[in-house]
Amino acid sequence: MNVSHNIDSKNNGVLTVEIEQSDFAGNVEKALLDYRKRANIPGFRVGMAPLGMIKKQYESSVRTDEVNKLLQDGLFNYLDSEKLEILGQPLPVPNTVDFSGSKFQVEFEIGVAPQFILDLSEKIKLPYHQIKIEQSTLDEEMLNLQNRYGKMSEVEEVGKDDVLFGDFVEIDKKGNVLENGLVKESRLGVKSISDKRLKKESLLMKKGDFISLSASKSFEDGFDLLQVLGLSDDEKGSTIGLFQLRLKTIYHVEPASIDKDLFDKVFGQDSISTEADFRKKVQDDIEGLYKRDADIHFFNTVTDHLMKTKMNLPEDFMKKWISQQGENPPSMVEINDQWDQTEKAMRWQLIEGKLQREQHIHVGKEELVAYAVKMVKSRMSQYGQMMSDPEVEKLAVSVLENREQAEQLSEQLLQDKMLEFFKGIFSLKLVDITYPNFLKLAQKGKK
Repeated sequence: MNVSHNIDSKNNGVLTVEIEQSDFAGNVEKALLDYRKRANIPGFRVGMAPLGMIKKQYESSVRTDEVNKLLQDGLFNYLDSEKLEILGQPLPVPNTVDFSGSKFQVEFEIGVAPQFILDLSEKIKLPYHQIKIEQSTLDEEMLNLQNRYGKMSEVEEVGKDDVLFGDFVEIDKKGNVLENGLVKESRLGVKSISDKRLKKESLLMKKGDFISLSASKSFEDGFDLLQVLGLSDDEKGSTIGLFQLRLKTIYHVEPASIDKDLFDKVFGQDSISTEADFRKKVQDDIEGLYKRDADIHFFNTVTDHLMKTKMNLPEDFMKKWISQQGENPPSMVEINDQWDQTEKAMRWQLIEGKLQREQHIHVGKEELVAYAVKMVKSRMSQYGQMMSDPEVEKLAVSVLENREQAEQLSEQLLQDKMLEFFKGIFSLKLVDITYPNFLKLAQKGKK
């Protein structure tokens, strides 16, 4: 058997396999003899049927099976020995092949992963935004915690600090209720409404009244109405974000006192003893969230930089390969319409794979367990629950027994390790920024 390949400048290629009868004839003969021993053919005792009869009935299918095995092994060994990294799977070139001939040729279309160089250097200077916590933000979060654990009661009139509870009904741009549209029961604070006209209307509402709201225009920065309503990803994708709130109940919250009872409810029994410590812990938590957001934004900044890397993807092959995948493969029109997104995903997958291989960025089993333990501790503390180390580890191990959760945590840890690598390999230009301005910057980057 002889295997060769030819690759064009765009990494589309053809792999040719030349096979002779001698490459598989022995295996065909052996398979037929083995089948003869087991064959139960009327008129003959088991194993005594004439070999010529066996060959007449089964030689063609056996030969095809042996050729396919030979092709699979030959392709794998050749790709491995030639260090050819292919994308997708080889596609047989349609052709009528006579497997009974003394020799024959089979061709496969292939797409080869492009070679490229990543621009990784401390000479590259990328902005890292340090989000500064403002006193007003800390005061607001303190009040939010007091309200969250405060005493709630029903009232008849709406106040500026009150909560509106009712049905959120999906509407169109003209304010008409959509037939079969979304209907979600939820609540929102009057404070979250930024539109001055709507806020004024909300303060005049009585039970049974309604107002129209826009998820993208009616609220303060950082307030996500779709998240508050508990919409699924599919629901978020299908709605234009316009809702009518039909008021059922008005709640007034009497803020909780800043005392030990509040400290225990928020951070766990006896974990905080003074107002100063409580305020410091709240500040630390906010700064932790800000750092996470800043890290995500920096990761995206690095991604944008690396995605400028030049590479020739085997576009023709990949489109053809995608068109043959699954029970209901997409049409070429659909593939072309979605190609920009598909290409970006492929490019990043190749970049990510190269980074992980060459920089030895991977996740070990012990690292994953430690990461899961840290995650469990963090979540328990959010709910003011304290657990012993053995209990936390036992819960973490049970989490990792769920394959989907284990893969998700492994991916998160891998992203964290890549982030640390990026912080070390690039020069960071530190930029101080307020959270509202950071949100505007992040939103601009999504467009």
